Amino acid sequence: MTYETDLAAAKRARRAWGCPCGADNPPHYDSCHDCQRPSWTCANCGTVNSDAWSQCQECENSIPSELLGDRDEGFEMTWEEFVALQVGPRRVGGRYDHGYADSEYEVLAIDRGPREGWPSWQITVRGRDGEKREHCTGWDSRRDRVVAQPSADVTIVSIGRLHDAAEGEYADVLTRATIALDLRPFRDPHIRADLRQLTAHDQVVRETVMNTPGVRLLLAATALQIQGYLGGPAVASMTVVTQCAGGRHRSATAAMALRSVVSGDIEQAAMYGLADSAKAFTGRGLAVNLVHRDLERDVVER
Repeated sequence: MTYETDLAAAKRARRAWGCPCGADNPPHYDSCHDCQRPSWTCANCGTVNSDAWSQCQECENSIPSELLGDRDEGFEMTWEEFVALQVGPRRVGGRYDHGYADSEYEVLAIDRGPREGWPSWQITVRGRDGEKREHCTGWDSRRDRVVAQPSADVTIVSIGRLHDAAEGEYADVLTRATIALDLRPFRDPHIRADLRQLTAHDQVVRETVMNTPGVRLLLAATALQIQGYLGGPAVASMTVVTQCAGGRHRSATAAMALRSVVSGDIEQAAMYGLADSAKAFTGRGLAVNLVHRDLERDVVER
């Protein structure tokens, strides 16, 4: 088939993508027919976009589908992690601002999906005008800001002790931790050259950490500790800190695993071998906040 017939079929299906040069292209073209500008496919809604646009022209997502990998080969990023990036720090009951005039809003509900059809995940908000709206606009740290966060039942923070001197909201988190979990005695993925530049967002890192002897037992025991504190006489919000050296591998993976357990997400917890631990939290509806203090910092050579 020629470009013209391909394009005509794409336009009939409303799947053609436009390039800033003015040319329209069929969705299976990975570069513009006229100017050869590359394209990228949105991981959220499947729309093909010119690489001149950093956000999807359909849903404003900024993550390309390549970052999720192929379902048959295994995700580079799990669905939950992808949606977590899209939702950002937003939580039900919190107030946030888009960065535009009079754009403050309250989050009423978050449906993390995956949902049949589009949108594949959805957030429900109420603006200052009192109107409720549903959309799947991803969080953009360059524009969006937190106005007020609701208190979480459990906040899980991963840190790297080599970054303790850094400033920020969680610089002193160890001093206010209810539970402080130290994973530094366990094998460090940093010693493997093929893992050093990766993080817990990569499946191979998560698998390496969780397959380290003793890690699953430790996290299952930590889940029991959390149950104990939540069931104690002075039930209040608690902070769980996971520690390692750089904060990119062991502590971040452990924090992700604990979040899935405490959220009562049995399917997600099963990916970490902790489904049984998660069963104790199902139906509790705990508000769980996950923070990676040092995950995105540069690798510390050591």
